[in-house]
Amino acid sequence: MMIYLISRKGFIMDIEKMGKFISELRKSNQMTQKDLAAKLNISDKAVSKWERGLSCPDISLLSPIADIFSITTNELLNGERIGTEAVSVEVGVVNALKYADKAAGFKTQSFQNIFAIAFSIMLLLGIIVCSIVDLAISNSFTWSLIPISAIVFAWCSFFPVIKYGVKGITGSLIVLSALIIPYLIVQNSLIDAQILPIGIRMSVVAIVFMWTVFVVFKVLKSKKLIASAVSLLLAIPVSLLINLILSRITGEPMFDVWDAMSFSIIVVVAGVLLFIDYCKRNRA
Repeated sequence: MMIYLISRKGFIMDIEKMGKFISELRKSNQMTQKDLAAKLNISDKAVSKWERGLSCPDISLLSPIADIFSITTNELLNGERIGTEAVSVEVGVVNALKYADKAAGFKTQSFQNIFAIAFSIMLLLGIIVCSIVDLAISNSFTWSLIPISAIVFAWCSFFPVIKYGVKGITGSLIVLSALIIPYLIVQNSLIDAQILPIGIRMSVVAIVFMWTVFVVFKVLKSKKLIASAVSLLLAIPVSLLINLILSRITGEPMFDVWDAMSFSIIVVVAGVLLFIDYCKRNRA
């Protein structure tokens, strides 16, 4: 898979091309991947990934790599020898900055992959432990199905955002919206309790609120403080709606002093966020 990096000047940086260029230079200098790695104090696996276009060198290694092969950093970034062709300082700086962004992106992606694997392994271990204990005690799957179904639901809901970060929020919301009702039905049958009437209502309110907050941040993506304030204020009617649902089912009062205190705090925090945003815009 080709990986490209496009600068604001229209210059296209081909990470795979750079990797092949490093490979050619290494071989022409009769160096192995281990030799090059030793000179740079890194692992030969890192060099292998560069040459296959799976990752790119850290920006701090560009000058050392260029010195080893007696080329310029611009030639390294371009993935070819430029010769006597002039390269402006501006283009060189832009290329270096864009390369730094791309290298940081690779690191973030690598961290997300590791975190996603660790998250999956941890939940899998939870399933295994519950299963073993239940089988040892009951000689069948009984109570363990309750935490196992919860673990599977959690994995499906949170894996997209853990694996892809902010880009995975939409996926997590879609999965959560699609699975919440089936999950409640499963839990209701396993627990043998009437949790569906209140559970479905609560989940619908929660899902609508989360999607609303998501849309608010999408619309106000350049005004995060205002988006945060709006989201906080939206929590007040949502809380009142939840209180109303609980009040009709349990007979408890819909509003008490703790609600008044929490709503007051929310209004104050939202006001502070709006004030900070106002000050920033006036200062600019």
